[in-house]
Amino acid sequence: MSETRMPSLTVRVRDFRILESLDWSPQGVCVLSGANGTGKSTTLDAFRLLRALFAWGHESAFRAVDGVAFQRVGAASDAAVEFSIEVEDLVWKLQFPMSAHGVKGTYGEQLLRAGEVMLRAAMFEDGWYLGDERQPLDEQRCCAKVLWDRESPAWMQPLVDVLGGIRIHDTYWLNQVKRVEPVSATDSYLHATGRNLWSVLANWKNAPLRYRGQFEWVMAEARRAFPGLIGTIEFDRGLPYLFCPGATDPADGLLPNRAADGLLTGLLHLTAVAGAKNGSLIAFDEVENQLHPHAIRALISAMRKQADERDLTIVLTTHSPVVLNQFRDDPELVFVLGHGDPDLSVPASMADLHSEEWLAQAKLGSLYERLAFGAPPGLDGGDA
Repeated sequence: MSETRMPSLTVRVRDFRILESLDWSPQGVCVLSGANGTGKSTTLDAFRLLRALFAWGHESAFRAVDGVAFQRVGAASDAAVEFSIEVEDLVWKLQFPMSAHGVKGTYGEQLLRAGEVMLRAAMFEDGWYLGDERQPLDEQRCCAKVLWDRESPAWMQPLVDVLGGIRIHDTYWLNQVKRVEPVSATDSYLHATGRNLWSVLANWKNAPLRYRGQFEWVMAEARRAFPGLIGTIEFDRGLPYLFCPGATDPADGLLPNRAADGLLTGLLHLTAVAGAKNGSLIAFDEVENQLHPHAIRALISAMRKQADERDLTIVLTTHSPVVLNQFRDDPELVFVLGHGDPDLSVPASMADLHSEEWLAQAKLGSLYERLAFGAPPGLDGGDA
């Protein structure tokens, strides 16, 4: 068990795209479900924006989430779009002023520690305050990043670690993964698009002690998820070759352009998890894409082991009954958007939405298929 622990984490969002309100504390390996258009991808974009804003500034943050369509349709045109992330006793708050044409003027920012305001910047202002001392705004960096770069106060470390550890994986660039070209073994973790998969795996294979056997773990779990399809991967003059179990002839190796999309997707998922920093958050949008049900079950099992051993938070968005069925015994880890209960936060866990007796009627995936939860408005299947 790793000594690095994932701090308590809560993200809150107001009037961002489809989300009128979001108040969520993900943990362990958990699922985010709901009908199309309820905000699953938007929730992941909120995490993506927070990381990008702190790491690279507001221009990079807007590019990361396509900042043109920023405010929720139906919100007052001048209502601010708000984000906050709470890590232990730290709260980082952001307010983006809006007009009918999008973000207007400088955004507001606060950083609180145990309820005490450590820094603040009002919307539309050209300066910010560190305590009572006024500071000029930086053209790119948020105020919290300026403070961290300047002083690196130890009390900010939990927030910095969480923001720096966020990784969101949605649409992998399989066309680039399948390209037949030599790679350099230089990358230590997977890019969000997966484009550097072979560079990462080659690097890990070349330095098993430095990278804690991550290549071997990926291979072992890939064999379980894709029996008979993958035995190992070798690199010859920078080119990756995939071998079936028991292969003895170098000529039997397959280049990436001949590998099954599902196998490549599984390798990408496993590499993303293996390369994550201890105590960090990883998210996979529609994790089931390209995958056989057996592979889905095996990959979720592998993710759970890593989450337990290294205290990872792994968020899976899904429409797949197969994925949901893996959480029958953990309804508190299945979160539903668009549930329609005004007394519960969004998203709400299945354990809060329904009683144990209701949940015992059928597997979660079957209930989802029957529109018992996560259904589009007007198509609620009732009590199944």
